[in-house]
Amino acid sequence: MSQLKIFLLLLSLFFPQTLFSTEKTVLYTVDMTKLLKSSDFGKNIISRNNLARQQLQTENDKLERKLLAEEKILSQLRTELSADEFHPKALAFDEKVTRIRAEQGEKEKDLNIKARKEETDFFKIVYPLLYELLLERGGLVLIDQRNVILWDNSVDLTNDAIDMINSVYGSRDIKKLVE
Repeated sequence: MSQLKIFLLLLSLFFPQTLFSTEKTVLYTVDMTKLLKSSDFGKNIISRNNLARQQLQTENDKLERKLLAEEKILSQLRTELSADEFHPKALAFDEKVTRIRAEQGEKEKDLNIKARKEETDFFKIVYPLLYELLLERGGLVLIDQRNVILWDNSVDLTNDAIDMINSVYGSRDIKKLVE
């Protein structure tokens, strides 16, 4: 069990009136994944990254078809050329395939890094809104629901946070906010 879970368990056992008072709670939860996937701002990030992945896949498919056609021609040349003539062509083709795979792999790696960075930037941008929402409710602690075992829905700020993110950022482009 993580230290945070142990701490919250002990805190709730020894000070239940502090955490779960009927008048006011100081502990709230939020589903961080849902913030990204359900807010217009987050959906825009996900949509643009999915489009970039689709474009890369289309490029990969096109390159694969081209290489398969070249390989077919090379296979036909094998029967027509001597081993000394064929061998350099086969090596050149293998080098080309290896180079293209490395280049496309690098593009995919860069795309994944960019997507993770944009998701991280998303959370950095919305943290002040979450803090503002927490303070409006009189809360002191906001915990991602992935770190909580049980909770009452009355302490979930996720939908209110999504509404706030939508009203402040809409579907703006994250690149313009982090430049």
